[in-house]
Amino acid sequence: MADSPAEPGLPATLGKMTFVTPGSRFGRAISLAALVLMAAVACTPSTPSLTQGAKLDPDQSLRVLLDDQPTSLDPGQTQYPYETSVLRTISEPLLRPTADMNGVTPAAAEGFDVSSSGTIYAFHLRRNAQYWDGTPVRAQDFVFAWQRLIDPRLASPSEAFFADAVLNGDKVSLLDPRRDASKLDAAVASLGLKATDDYTFQVTLSHRDPAFIWLAAMPAGAPIRPDVIKTSGDKWATSPDTLVTNGPFKVAEMVADHIKVIQNPHYWGPRPTLTSIDFVIVNDGAAALAKYRSGQVDVIDVQPAQAAGVAGDATLSHELMKTPSLSVFWLVFHVSSSPLNNVRVRRAIAEAIDRAAFVAQVFQGQAIPAESFIPQGMHGYAPGVGGSAQKSDVAAARASLAASGVSTRQLSGIKFSYDRSSDFQKATAVFIKAQLKANLGIDITLQGLDTNTFSSRLSSGNFQIAGPRGWTADYPDASDWYPVFLTTSFHNVGLYQNPQYDNFVRAASGDVQPDRRDQEYQQAQAMLVSDAPVAFLAQTVSWDLVRPYVKGITPTSIDEWPGALFPTQIYIAPR
Repeated sequence: MADSPAEPGLPATLGKMTFVTPGSRFGRAISLAALVLMAAVACTPSTPSLTQGAKLDPDQSLRVLLDDQPTSLDPGQTQYPYETSVLRTISEPLLRPTADMNGVTPAAAEGFDVSSSGTIYAFHLRRNAQYWDGTPVRAQDFVFAWQRLIDPRLASPSEAFFADAVLNGDKVSLLDPRRDASKLDAAVASLGLKATDDYTFQVTLSHRDPAFIWLAAMPAGAPIRPDVIKTSGDKWATSPDTLVTNGPFKVAEMVADHIKVIQNPHYWGPRPTLTSIDFVIVNDGAAALAKYRSGQVDVIDVQPAQAAGVAGDATLSHELMKTPSLSVFWLVFHVSSSPLNNVRVRRAIAEAIDRAAFVAQVFQGQAIPAESFIPQGMHGYAPGVGGSAQKSDVAAARASLAASGVSTRQLSGIKFSYDRSSDFQKATAVFIKAQLKANLGIDITLQGLDTNTFSSRLSSGNFQIAGPRGWTADYPDASDWYPVFLTTSFHNVGLYQNPQYDNFVRAASGDVQPDRRDQEYQQAQAMLVSDAPVAFLAQTVSWDLVRPYVKGITPTSIDEWPGALFPTQIYIAPR
C-alpha cells in the first residue's frame, strides 16, 4: 500500500507501489511446493461443513458492519477495505494466504508448476470449480481477468502489481487509452497470459519473481467471465443478477444500507455453515457501536473515539478481539544535512521516545510499540534486529546524544513538519515535542503545514523531521516493504543512502533459496534500524467487537474483519 497509510481508525486507501521488487521466501524446492499443492484433495460441493459436530444456532446468518458503501465489487476495481470485505466472500483467486501468513495454499487452483527458469507458472484449475450459476471456471476466465487488470483502459488500482510481473505488462500499462487506442487490443494480447487448455492458466513473467505467488493470492486476481462483460459491460458488478462470481458465497442483495451474500450452491469446497452474511453499512462509529449494543450487528470495528469506552466496559471488553495489522508508522529524518546527518543524533531521538506512552495516548491503545521495520504477524518480523538501536531507553538516548558531539542547544529549534489538517499527525507532533524536551532537553519547533505544502516539502526534501509516515502491506511479503528505503525509491523522502542495504535488498529480491533470502532481508533490516533514517513508532492493531456466539473465526493480520480470509469456517453457536 502507499506509504503514509490511513490514520488510525480510518480505512487505508489501497495504493500502487511505484517500485515493486520481486522476491519471496517460497523459492526453495519450488517444484516440490508445486507437487504438494498438486496433491491437495479437491472437495466437492457435497462435502460436509468443517463445523460438523458443533452445536449450531438455527439462524446461521452473520451481520458484519461495513464502514462505507462499496463503490465497486469488480475484482479489478476494488481498492478499499469495505470493498475487499465483501469481495473475499464472493470471489476466489488462484491461491490463498495461509493463516500464519507464511505461505499460500490452493484456492481456485489445486496446484501449480514452475519452469526451471522460474519465469513460467502453470496453474492447474480445479475441474469441479463453478460459478454460482453452475458454469465451470475456465483458464480463459483468468486470462481475461488478468489482461483486464493490466489494460490501461480499466485503470485498475492493482494494475502496477500485475503489470510489473507479467511479460510485456510494463509496456502495455504505459499505453494511453486515447492516443494508443488502435494498438491496445494487440498489446493486451501480447501479455504473457494464456490458457494452454480449459484448466491450465499459464503466466509468463518478465523476470524471475518468487513473490509472484502473492499476486496470485490477491483478491484482484479472481476470474471474470468474458461473456458476462460482453453482455453487461462495466455495470456487470452492480447487480446481483450479473455479478457472477466463483467464491463460497454470492451476492443476493445490494441496497443502500446493506449487501447480503448467501451460499454459492456450486462452490467446489466445503459448504459454508453460514447461510448468509449481511454486510450492514454504517459510516459513523458512534452509530455502529449503538447498533452493536442493541444487537443489530454481530461484528464491528472499534473506532479510536470509542476505544476507551469499549476497553472500560465490563461486557464489551470481553467481546473485544485485537489483531495486529500490517501497518507501521515512523518519523522520517532528512539525513543529508546537519545535524540529522549524525546517526547518533538520530538514534538518540529514537531512543528517547516512549513508544508505550505513544500507543496509549495517541492511538488510544489501538497499536503496539514498534522498534523495527517488518510488522508482527508477517514473515520476517524480528523485534530484536539491529540490537537496541531504537529501543525506548532514556539513559541510552542521553548516552547516544553525548557521544554524537552535538549539544542540546544545537538541536533546539529543529523543525518537526506535519500536516496540520490531520489530528493524528498533530497529536504525534505534540507528543514527540514533549518527549524530546523531557528526556533530552531538546526544544524542537513544530511546523504545522497545509496538506499540499507538507507533501511538497517532503518530495523536495525541504524538512528536518516529518511525519508520521508509514507503510501498509499490499501483500504479506518482504518484497513489498524493503524497496521503500532503496536509494532510488520515490518513497525514500529522507534521502537515506546505504549501498550495502541496497545490495542486500536487490539480492534478496530474486533469491530462490528462502533461508538465504531471509538472511539477506534481515541484514538489510538490521542496517535500517541501526542507521535510523527513521524512528519507528508503532504498529496498528485492529480492534473488533465480536458476539460470543460467533465461532470458528481464524483471525489473520490482513483481515478486513475477523475471519474475512476464511469465512467458510465461521458459524453461529446457540445464542
